[in-house]
Amino acid sequence: MSRSILSIDSKAIEFNVKSLSQFSQKPIIAVVKSDAYGVGVRHIAKILEGIKEVEFFAVACVEEGVELRKLGIKKPILVLGGVLKGEEKAIEEYFLRPVVSHFEHLKALEGVNVPIHVKYDTGMGRLGFLEEIIEDPRVEGVLSHLSSPAEEEFSKKQIERFEKIVRYYRYRNIKYIHLESSAGVIYKVPYTTHIRVGLAIYGEKPLANYPIQLAQALSLKARLTSVKKLPRGYPISYSRTYTLERDALVGVVAFGYADGLMKSLSNKGKLYYKGKPLNIIGNITMDMTMVDLTGTDAKVGDWVEIVGENQSFTDLAKTAGTIPYEIMCNLSKRIKREVL
Repeated sequence: MSRSILSIDSKAIEFNVKSLSQFSQKPIIAVVKSDAYGVGVRHIAKILEGIKEVEFFAVACVEEGVELRKLGIKKPILVLGGVLKGEEKAIEEYFLRPVVSHFEHLKALEGVNVPIHVKYDTGMGRLGFLEEIIEDPRVEGVLSHLSSPAEEEFSKKQIERFEKIVRYYRYRNIKYIHLESSAGVIYKVPYTTHIRVGLAIYGEKPLANYPIQLAQALSLKARLTSVKKLPRGYPISYSRTYTLERDALVGVVAFGYADGLMKSLSNKGKLYYKGKPLNIIGNITMDMTMVDLTGTDAKVGDWVEIVGENQSFTDLAKTAGTIPYEIMCNLSKRIKREVL
């Protein structure tokens, strides 16, 4: 029996995709890079493949695109991270659509007969051409990326810069123009054709006061491997960063930083047992986390909620001082994934 389980609610994912598409009035490019943000691409891609609002998939690199094809994915796949020499054969064989953001990417694609998307840097300072117009008959799409969607003034500058670039492509056969991310959909950019989203698919809200109704699609739980009474003054875990201030019932949860529970949550994060918040006490270790179970009837083998009805990955990330992407992408392969 598994000691930890990540449950994926397929109906919630479908609801979220439809909500995002309805709000934006645009079809979806579903970003499933990094093993679908750590959730498990072999599960997520098959769910998304069957949702009509999803027209494209997007991955970070060629290897991820090949993996999707081998899983049986038929819809178009964008490779967001560019293309390097030596990757062109796989791009052509598996019919991947590379995103070109540098002239070296174009050189690597000489003689390769696949559609391409051209990326522009409008303020991210990462990948993308600045203003160069790519005269290539294979270009079917153009894109950019918002660096700070929560900052309206700068985001609007990026939107304006990108619109000027898009104008140069208007007379060409450009089918796809995409800019908005999960957070960026709030701008409802009028000249784009698709939205490119990842985090919101799982019901994680990327902004406070997010205007789109989403359903929680993920829940994560782990089992208690020890429950015992310890006296006041007893030290807990490595380096003795916590000492019991009273007699307490201490539980050991079979989930640690090797599973994705960041060590920065030591002595300040919370887990849940039957809806009751449990303080994490002492340092989180590689495979185990200690919690204060005082006042519960918990016993060895019971489940403790890490993410679910009581807290999201976003909530957990705020406490840890990071972003939900980091925690999700670090979810261990030893966590069992199940689709509900």
